[in-house]
Amino acid sequence: MPKTDRKATCPACGKRRDVDGQKLLRATESAWFKREAASYPPTSPFHPLADGMRRLALEGGSDWFWACDRCIHAKRALKADIAKQNLGLGTPFAAYIDRPFRCEDCETASVFSAAEQRHWYETLGFLIWVYPKQCARCRADRRRKKRANRALAEALAGLDAKDPTQLEAVARLYDEIGAAAKATTFRARARNRSARSR
Repeated sequence: MPKTDRKATCPACGKRRDVDGQKLLRATESAWFKREAASYPPTSPFHPLADGMRRLALEGGSDWFWACDRCIHAKRALKADIAKQNLGLGTPFAAYIDRPFRCEDCETASVFSAAEQRHWYETLGFLIWVYPKQCARCRADRRRKKRANRALAEALAGLDAKDPTQLEAVARLYDEIGAAAKATTFRARARNRSARSR
C-alpha cells in the first residue's frame, strides 16, 4: 500500500494521521495480537492480523475506537487497557473518546464520555460493544424505579392493610415509580385508617 493510503482521520481531533506512525496504537495492536494469536491457530477466522487495528483505523476511520498519539497525550482521548476489556469475539478499543448520542427516553443530546467508557469496559467489565441508550439522568431514574419496584413488592408482600404508616409507605413507593393513581388510593386508605384509630 502506498504511504499516502496509510492515513486515517483521528476521531478525536479530526486530522489525517499516518496510522503506522502512531506509537500507542501500534503498542496496543501488538499486545492484542500476542494475546489473541496465542488463543487461535492461524487458520482460525478469529486469528488476528498483525496490523489488524491499523487496518480498522484505515477502513473505519472515525467510526472505530482509536486516537492519534497527540490526542492521547493532550487528554482529548484516553488510552485503553485491552487486558481489562471484555471483548467477546470483538476487536478491542485502542482509545476512548467522547461519543455523542441521543437519549432514547428523554431524547436529549447526550455524551458517553471517554472516562465513563473506561469505567464501563475496564472496571465494570461490560462487553465492549455495549452502549448506553439513555442519558445519565434517565439511567439513574431507571435504577431508582427498579429499586422502588423491588421495595414495593416487598412492602406489598408484608403489608398490614390496617397500618396507616405502612399504607403511606406503599403510597410513596407508588409515587416513586410514577403510579400516581395507585399512590392516591393507598394514601386515601392511610388517611382513613388514621382517622379510624383516633
